Formats: sequence, structure tokens, C-alpha cells
Amino acid sequence: MLARLVEAVEVIAIIGKGDGPRTAWATWPDPNMIRKVKRQRICSAQEIARAEEAMTWWALIDDIDARRALQYEVMCKAGGGKFTQVCKKYGWERSTVLKRNRVVLKKLSEKLALGDVSRRAA
Repeated sequence: MLARLVEAVEVIAIIGKGDGPRTAWATWPDPNMIRKVKRQRICSAQEIARAEEAMTWWALIDDIDARRALQYEVMCKAGGGKFTQVCKKYGWERSTVLKRNRVVLKKLSEKLALGDVSRRAA
């Protein structure tokens, strides 16, 4: 799940997606922080579709603070900085935030699994 979100951020950074709702990126660090090396790669249509799907998952996380913390972790893993520095900036205990993010990811995967089952039943 985390790897899929990181992949989505990398793909979106590479293609420079400028359309769509800006609120999805509003609480994120500057997308220009993604390493320029990754921009040299060309993304396939399948990668772009997977990234767009993964970006819709953020709306499934109800707690805004939990969503923001997970977004920062994902952005940092995609090359947008150091998560330790982000934690210091916001006064977060890094280990606590990482544990909470794992819980958020577990709940998110459960929601996605339930959505899969309900779509198949319909």
C-alpha cells in the first residue's frame, strides 16, 4: 500500500500533472523537491492510471491530521526530503507518527478491500 502511494507521487511528479483538484496537494511539501533524476524517466499509460487511482485513496482517510502525516511520509519516501526533518518541524515524535501511519494504511487497505467486495457483488 505504502509503495503504491510512493509510486503514485513519483509518477505525478514526473508527468507534472497540472489538472485536477489542487486540494489533494495543498498540504504536501513542494512537489519540485522530488529529485530531478526521476524526471528523466517516461511513464507508461498504465503507470499513470495506477497513480491516478492511488491518488483518489487520500479521500478515504477521514482524519485530516492522519492524512497529512501519511502524505508527508509518502512524499519524503518519494524523494521530497527527510521525514525526520518534517517531524521536527511540526513537533512530531517520528516513531509515533510512523506507527500511526501504519494503522492508517491498514484501515485504508481494509476500506479498499471492502470496496472491492461491494463492487464485485453489484
